[in-house]
Amino acid sequence: MKKASIKYVSAYLPENVVYNQQIEDKIKFDGKGIDHGFLEKLFGSHSRRIASDDMQVSDLACNAARSVITANKDTVIDLLIFAAASADLIEPATANIVQAKLGLTCPVMDIKNACNSFVSAVQVSSAFIESGMYENILIVCGEKLGEVVNYSPLNSEDLRKSISGYSLGDAGAAMLLGKSGSEIVYQKFRSWGEYWQLCTVAGGGSMAYRDYDKYYFQSDSRGLQRIFQDEGPKFVNECLNEAGWRRDDINCVVSHQISSTTTDQIARYSGIPVSRFVNTFGKYGNTAAATIPLALHEAIETGKLAKGDQLMLLGLGAGVSMSVQLVEW
Repeated sequence: MKKASIKYVSAYLPENVVYNQQIEDKIKFDGKGIDHGFLEKLFGSHSRRIASDDMQVSDLACNAARSVITANKDTVIDLLIFAAASADLIEPATANIVQAKLGLTCPVMDIKNACNSFVSAVQVSSAFIESGMYENILIVCGEKLGEVVNYSPLNSEDLRKSISGYSLGDAGAAMLLGKSGSEIVYQKFRSWGEYWQLCTVAGGGSMAYRDYDKYYFQSDSRGLQRIFQDEGPKFVNECLNEAGWRRDDINCVVSHQISSTTTDQIARYSGIPVSRFVNTFGKYGNTAAATIPLALHEAIETGKLAKGDQLMLLGLGAGVSMSVQLVEW
């Protein structure tokens, strides 16, 4: 059976660059702010992109998607998937809004799996393509995360839960999948749902629909890190063994990134040199589900990924979930 392939990747970044000091100046805790340099010491980032107030999540996705459509004018898109942690509305699917803005007529759907939303959409799209149901699928992502950041924590515990939010940035991404291009030769996902409470935005769902204090990003970063460190090495080893790939043969690794040291940590437990990883966190922060396609686009544009290379995509998401996707570029 012919495997699904990545045909084109694009990304969009808002023009507004926001630096750590600007974020630090917004944080009010115990009637005062926090010291400048705190966020860089904590995360290793120095900037991120922030969308304007009038730019919607769907706009970020559409701006990335238009580059894909322009570069593939002769391709008929059979299915559109919007995949992100963010959304324009609870109802309808953001994919419908993206469809209207792009002028497409194909079927659409949303896929939501926290920071693994985009890579989950790649897995679903691959199954559709390999079954023969669709030939060309456009996956789009828009992440606008500033609205869920708590800049006024009530106490030390509230600050601890809110602090990961200060690394969040905005971005759009898009990918065209089809039957020709860079072949996705292996995919595996795993989830540990018992840890879902470690990272949440509770507001808007049935648990806290009208509790406006719950509309903020909260995370137990150390708890998440422990799970990824405990389960990550075993999972990655299992996937590489099943696929018959050797670490030495992997030319490029694109992973989700929650700090500037994420790639260093994965390199240590995977045995793959850190020089083969794409690290975008310092410039863009944590862009949730847009992180992997954004970093993949940068790898392509900078020449870090070349035709014939072996590529590993590594997803890490709240919930908690992990994924490995191997691509012959």
